[in-house]
Amino acid sequence: MRDVDYPRLRHRAEDHALHAGDEVVRGSEVREEGYYPGGHHGAAPTGPDPAVILFSLRGPGRRVIGIREGLERVSSCLRPVQGDEELSVWEARGRVLAGEVRSPGDYPPLPKAEYDGYALRSRESPGEFRVVGSALPGSRAPELGPGEAIYVTTGAYLPGDLDAVIPQEDAEVVERGGARYLAVARRIEPWSYVDPPGYHARRGELLLPGGRVLTRLDLVALASVGVDLVRVRRRVRVTALSVGSELSGDRTRAPSAIISEGGTPESNSVLLSWYLEARAPFAELVASRVVPDDPAEIAREAEEALSSSDVLVTFGGSGPGSIDFTRRLVEGSDCSVGDLRMKPGKPAKLAVSGGRLLAVLPGHPLAALHALTRLLDPLIHMVAGAEWRPWPGVTAVLAEDPPERRIGFSQQYLVRLSSEGGERVARIIYKHGTGVTSKLAGADALLNLDEEEAPRRGDRVEVALIT
Repeated sequence: MRDVDYPRLRHRAEDHALHAGDEVVRGSEVREEGYYPGGHHGAAPTGPDPAVILFSLRGPGRRVIGIREGLERVSSCLRPVQGDEELSVWEARGRVLAGEVRSPGDYPPLPKAEYDGYALRSRESPGEFRVVGSALPGSRAPELGPGEAIYVTTGAYLPGDLDAVIPQEDAEVVERGGARYLAVARRIEPWSYVDPPGYHARRGELLLPGGRVLTRLDLVALASVGVDLVRVRRRVRVTALSVGSELSGDRTRAPSAIISEGGTPESNSVLLSWYLEARAPFAELVASRVVPDDPAEIAREAEEALSSSDVLVTFGGSGPGSIDFTRRLVEGSDCSVGDLRMKPGKPAKLAVSGGRLLAVLPGHPLAALHALTRLLDPLIHMVAGAEWRPWPGVTAVLAEDPPERRIGFSQQYLVRLSSEGGERVARIIYKHGTGVTSKLAGADALLNLDEEEAPRRGDRVEVALIT
């Protein structure tokens, strides 16, 4: 889009994706962009009529950029937190591995039965074997002589040089003269129904790479091969500031009482806590405070938070309004971005200040949710030195066209999932307006659309699960 020298807007545009000071241009100047009044996408008006204007994606001295470019700029200034500690494997869920984890030895250390059955030496088959006892998990059986077999249960170690098991359902056992004999009519291959030593893991074998966020399944696997301790990075310290003189963070008061007095119950700290538990268990919310619309107090609280935290997340005050002071926090930062092509959440700003990550997010919970899940998510993983993995998701059939889809912007929709006619169906929860927080009720997943994506009703889409 070409820059043209037309007057700047003096007021907040009705289209909430635009800010005061954004440039406007005539339709004929940007016909190829396809935007016309109201923020819709389509053929631009023709002709030189100066009354027809199109909102550009440029503001005074800044360029509105996409999410990907914004994240790349900020991430180039971030470094992982320093410091680590050693924890019992049972205490390390959700922590970030500071380095590789390798197997401390061969596991299993001895041949291990995969099935209930009869263990023997494969080289002695075919033939008849005298059954001389049994071996159970957690016990050691005595050595066997030539032509002898032993009954074993799943998980039992095989004694001596026994190297094969005949499953119980395939075994032919007869009693003769007070003794039991196993008849084997065919050649048995070595390690039949047996895990040989080192089959699960060899000494020194890589089990997990550094940067892995440890899951419960990881801990089960590590413990099963004898890993006792793991070295993990220290937790990422996060502080939240919710800005707004109308906010009340008093959890002893009923939300209805706060609303009846003209206030707003502070809820974004709850949203942040949900996000950290769901996606960033390696981080801890060390402080959460409500701050009035006072620039001096906002600056003081932010300075204190940045001195003691690795990440500062603010909610509210990121826009261009006369009492939106939080946006000033990014001024003078090492690197910063703002006015991203995202809906909702365009006022969000990101910066790195003294090596700390600063996320200045909108106060509306739906806009904050979009910013948390698509901006903070990859960046806080980088701060933690953690491997980033996509949100767990499922494929569903879209029940309707996404409303108010704006090509060129990354957008997020809340959806409910249901099963209809044997298909998983995603229904968009829609009411016009970013401030309609009640849309969160009953939401199962998020439909995230990149700038050029435009799925239609009946298309299969990938949605990120949030429940």
